[in-house]
Amino acid sequence: MSAFMHVHLVALRYFRETVRCGSMRQAAEQLNVAASAINRQILKLEDQMECKLFERLAEGVRLTAAGEVLYRYVLRLERDLDRAMSEIDDLRGLRRGHVAIVCEDGIARDFLPAVLAAFHREFPKVTYAVDVAAALGVMASVVEGTADIGIAMAPPRRPDVAVELEAAMPIGVIAAPDHPITARASVKMTDLVQEQMVQMREGSGGGTLLYSLITGWTARPSFIETNASDAVTNLVKAGLGLGVRTPIGVLREIRARELAFVPIRDPLIELPRLAVYAKQGRTLPTAGAVMLERIKHYMAEFSAEIAAALAGSAKAADGPADVAASATPR
Repeated sequence: MSAFMHVHLVALRYFRETVRCGSMRQAAEQLNVAASAINRQILKLEDQMECKLFERLAEGVRLTAAGEVLYRYVLRLERDLDRAMSEIDDLRGLRRGHVAIVCEDGIARDFLPAVLAAFHREFPKVTYAVDVAAALGVMASVVEGTADIGIAMAPPRRPDVAVELEAAMPIGVIAAPDHPITARASVKMTDLVQEQMVQMREGSGGGTLLYSLITGWTARPSFIETNASDAVTNLVKAGLGLGVRTPIGVLREIRARELAFVPIRDPLIELPRLAVYAKQGRTLPTAGAVMLERIKHYMAEFSAEIAAALAGSAKAADGPADVAASATPR
């Protein structure tokens, strides 16, 4: 171990002040200690360094070449300590911080609670605002600065919003457990041409993606259109038709087998992507920045959770689950 590892910070403080004042006597006055105490500490430093740090002159002291090297180190050490204290202050701010999140309702139901629960255990004094909006509203809140973080099933891109991370999500048909379509291991969009559909209104849910999928492939208008995802879920459970969606927001119903999820496997269909947004160029407050990283980290766990839920559902129906769960940081 280097001898310098045994040097006390007090000795470095005395050394630094002596350099700044140009004499041990003046340094002693600044630090309100005896000049002999400063001299003893500097002698110990010189003994440990095995070299002279000062030339003792009648009018004071002057650094030797070795002293110059040590003084540069002390200045760097001061800067590092200042940075450390600043980071500690940031952590104090985090414990007192506030995070504003806006997301779609299914994400608020299935994704966000686990993230917030873990974050709260670590930082119990942080407070939150969680607003629920349609995908386009999520992006608008991020741009306006009313939300630090947005989470949505990828609506159209815009240049003032940064995609921090996105993950492909499975897409499929939700149906009442006794619906004939649940006998299939998977479906194509053409299989839905004559089906009775219950769907979200355009601009709701995952932007316009799911709406376009259904209206582009079915031969008749949707049987029921609504702007509430819970309404879709309940109407499908009641046997009034089929819905096309990701499992986000209905994981509980899938696990409880109140709903069946039949994957859509169609080469013409691109999997929808769950995306995490922040305003382009904005520096988030400490709490928001740390929360953003935790959300991005949890995305892989959430993808695995979805895979497990669909695998259990498929096993119950004696068929394979189709799960896409790749997260792509930006």
